[in-house]
Amino acid sequence: TFNAMVALANRGDAEAQYHVGMMYNNGIGTQQDRSQAFEWFQKSAAANDPLGAYKLGCYYDGQGVGIVATDPDQALKYKLVSAKAGYARAQHDVALLYDRRGDSEEALKWWRMAGDQGHPASLFNLSRAYSAGKGTPRDLSLSYAYFKLSQLAPAKNVNEMASLLSKPELERGEKFVSEWKPQPTALTLKALSG
Repeated sequence: TFNAMVALANRGDAEAQYHVGMMYNNGIGTQQDRSQAFEWFQKSAAANDPLGAYKLGCYYDGQGVGIVATDPDQALKYKLVSAKAGYARAQHDVALLYDRRGDSEEALKWWRMAGDQGHPASLFNLSRAYSAGKGTPRDLSLSYAYFKLSQLAPAKNVNEMASLLSKPELERGEKFVSEWKPQPTALTLKALSG
């Protein structure tokens, strides 16, 4: 299947170029060769494949040690392509990059998009943002709801947080949790399926 994928990729198929990059990146069906992977991710991104752009961004974000210099601006540029196309993991990473720059409002916007898709780390970061009032007015009900939805914390911690809320705050938080449903995009589902 590696040779078939390379044949498709050589004909300019952007998605195949991404898959060839992943095969080199992970050593699937061929020797692991991260320099080759990087080249295929460049081709894929140049042909507007959002997952190729994401992986290229990852290389600029520190995964490409020894292949390409870490460059937060390039990382953001390529991850934004994928984030705007709807990939939850890219949206989360874009939020982290904005957060590192001190742009809390922009970070919150992207964490909310990824969180709406059910991305656990983004839900957790939303909880922290609402708790601290970072990039948004402080809201303990939403902080609690996102904390519970992230499923990253043990039940004991969720219960401890619930005990700190007033009865109306807790009711509002629980209502949010009960009505919430993750809505992953087609791109996120595609990426998760490999």
